[in-house]
Amino acid sequence: MKIARRRILREAGALGMLASVPPAWPQAATACSPAPQCRKDCGPTASATEGPFYVANAPEGVDINPGKAPGQPMRIAGTVYSEDGVTPVRRARVEIWHADAQGDYHPNGNGDISRYRRGEINLRGWTTTDDAGRYAFTSIVPARYANRRRHIHWKITAAGHAPLTTQSYWIEERGTEAERRDFTDRRVEACRWVAFQEQQGTMVGVFDIVLKNHA
Repeated sequence: MKIARRRILREAGALGMLASVPPAWPQAATACSPAPQCRKDCGPTASATEGPFYVANAPEGVDINPGKAPGQPMRIAGTVYSEDGVTPVRRARVEIWHADAQGDYHPNGNGDISRYRRGEINLRGWTTTDDAGRYAFTSIVPARYANRRRHIHWKITAAGHAPLTTQSYWIEERGTEAERRDFTDRRVEACRWVAFQEQQGTMVGVFDIVLKNHA
């Protein structure tokens, strides 16, 4: 009963964030337009390196900044699709993690979450998509670090689909010196560049994900 109640509350929170977004936001904030043709042109979302800061078994939750790290608020939402780019995937597990506003990860390491104290864990978490394939997270805008572009890490798993590890990027950095200096994940398709826009002090963006079907 408690588990079922927690699931209902979690899904209500995610849907509440989606419901609070103005109807024009997904069209205005996506770098891949028009959809679904753009998703079909991109094909399944390409993979990218997991990186050195992946921590397994991160906490579940749609607000991944429970530690209240300072920075500009960010909201990112989207839909997970099957390989056709049209059919939404329900109950997909969507996990994200990223740096803070100074370019540091919390924790600044890898392995299993059990290795770290609770206060070391922030800006990482996961949720599951609703019946329409939708997910949403709130956080803060990450900073660049070293020679990396600003980015968010993703892991997505769903029944009947191949697991995906990838990264998304800020569209205003496409074609800039920041992109040229970054030798990680060099061939980024259009659908992984996210067009964030500011709305009432929060940077909001859409990242739709297309999974390969299992053979």
